[in-house]
Amino acid sequence: MKTFKYLVMIKSNAMKALLAIALASLTSLEILAQCNSFFPLKENVRYEYEMFDKKDKMTVKMSYTLKNVSGSGDNMNATVTQDLYDAKKGDKLTSADLNWKCENGTLHFDMRSMTMMGGDGQEMNMAETGMGVDVTGDELDLPTELTVGQTLKEATYTIKMTMGTITVMNRTYTVKDRKVEGQENLTTPAGSFECYKITSLTTDNKSGNTIKSAMWYAKDAGLIKSENYKDDGKPIGKQVLVKVVK
Repeated sequence: MKTFKYLVMIKSNAMKALLAIALASLTSLEILAQCNSFFPLKENVRYEYEMFDKKDKMTVKMSYTLKNVSGSGDNMNATVTQDLYDAKKGDKLTSADLNWKCENGTLHFDMRSMTMMGGDGQEMNMAETGMGVDVTGDELDLPTELTVGQTLKEATYTIKMTMGTITVMNRTYTVKDRKVEGQENLTTPAGSFECYKITSLTTDNKSGNTIKSAMWYAKDAGLIKSENYKDDGKPIGKQVLVKVVK
């Protein structure tokens, strides 16, 4: 298991948003790769997303920008700057640099990105009260080639939240049953894409609560859309690609 530590400052009332975010969005973690056919690797390519809550109300905007690309062929590395913005005012809420790698055509990305994703559409704000967020866990993988019926690697990660010397939350989650369900055509503000649909389950190892996720990926465009649901099928939120800047 590889360990990554990530610290952000957030309002105390954002704890619920962070938890749901970490559980619900496994998707915008990827943006690498000529090494990987889904994510063309090029300096300063930027992917822009909008996040929506269960009522289809936009809550946050997010972008990923590729930087510091190195290597060639089937082995490459890159830094990805991940920025989160207020949906109404456009103010930047938080930013993080993530290190991703592609080996032999498979893209590996760490779990730190998950605390930045707005899977339930709740807005994450910065400031005032400080809370530490420490994310440790396995890497998730995305192969360069997908086939319908293919199963993908599982992963386990832990989120620890602290406020000063007090531990607010310390829980472990498992991402399992990752499967390529089929191929579908999707249209978003970024264009029309032929996608592979990947579904998965994320389970709280303590409570047993589970969130269902569906992600659509297109070659040369990356993540196109993700949707997240409660165990009973009720929607939690979604993420949509709105622009790619190359």
